[in-house]
Amino acid sequence: MLEAIRGETPDRLPWIPRLEFWHRAQLRKGTLPAELRGLSRIEIADRLGAGYYSVIPDFTDCPGELDMIDRTLGIFRLDVLPYRVTLEGVDRRVLSKGRETVVEYQTPAGSIRTSTVFTDEMLDGGASVPWTSEHAIRTPNDFEVAGYIFEHLRVEPQLDGYLEMRRRVGERGLVIGYVCGTAGPVHHIMKELMPVEQFFYAMQDYPEKIAKLADQMQLFYRGIQQCAADSPAEVVLLGGNYDDSITYPKFYRQHILPHLKAYAAELHGCGKFLMTHTDGESRKLLPLYLETEFDVADSVCPRPMTSVTFEGFMEAFAGRITLMGGIPAVLLCPGSSTMDDCRGYVNRVLEQHGRSPRLILGVSDMVTADADWDRLLYVTERITKPIP
Repeated sequence: MLEAIRGETPDRLPWIPRLEFWHRAQLRKGTLPAELRGLSRIEIADRLGAGYYSVIPDFTDCPGELDMIDRTLGIFRLDVLPYRVTLEGVDRRVLSKGRETVVEYQTPAGSIRTSTVFTDEMLDGGASVPWTSEHAIRTPNDFEVAGYIFEHLRVEPQLDGYLEMRRRVGERGLVIGYVCGTAGPVHHIMKELMPVEQFFYAMQDYPEKIAKLADQMQLFYRGIQQCAADSPAEVVLLGGNYDDSITYPKFYRQHILPHLKAYAAELHGCGKFLMTHTDGESRKLLPLYLETEFDVADSVCPRPMTSVTFEGFMEAFAGRITLMGGIPAVLLCPGSSTMDDCRGYVNRVLEQHGRSPRLILGVSDMVTADADWDRLLYVTERITKPIP
């Protein structure tokens, strides 16, 4: 993986499918293939003959009672993260009812209420993060409360969990230093703190409130980015879930590109690489990705799931960005495509790009609940054949 990211040609194409959603869903339905029952996901990757995906953390791996409690603020506490966040000057009132969790935050600036829920459909699909049913910011007064919370939190480095994951994974894969799923404060407000439609109204109605909150969130971003930069991680992930109709080019240029580009320069200065999670419709954003100067586009999702072909991504990245992903998840699903469709796509990609530098083959965004194990095995079989 590191050779591919450095622009070298590895002796074997890295193949790193994200199996966690598929695995959880199969366990829930009782449909895990017999030969895989009782195996850990690392052991399943070994059985598949693939590398182990350790990029986006498994958000179900949170043994502490309050580890996911601030999910509606976009704050997570997982042992594998290179940092730990503590809220200060904030009282929480937590109410759990079945699959719903309500959290009330009391601060000197006022209070806000959030709620999350898991549905059967989400659990059947292997989801790891609950749906936000009540966002933190719903009224103009809520901006001040959110600002207080982000101004008064504490970010501290933690490495034990990250180092333990590196020990467990070994040479099976690259354990990424995960910073955050949003690229910067304004992107964070859009994705985590408000319903997206309300966010765009607020951009017109209360631009000064969004700008002030974004400034107040800088402490949080500076802290988590610094912890990751100081960690042993060779590759660090910041931001993701871009789509050219929501994080459209003007928005991306103003609110995402500067943060990622500055962080890329910082990481490059200490010999590290920047990865970002590019799993949406990217056609209009591709030229901006090169300007951003990140090193790895994780979870690249080609046609038929978006409008850009695999070849289109490779051409757009121009040998400067490593493509990670590239196999559309629908091609692994019998209900969405035939085995011939899957074989034809995989064969074409490997024939044209199997010896290309800057390529880490994976499934975009993840191996889904209804994927066929035999199709995953076929990818491994083709990768392990000699490529002319």
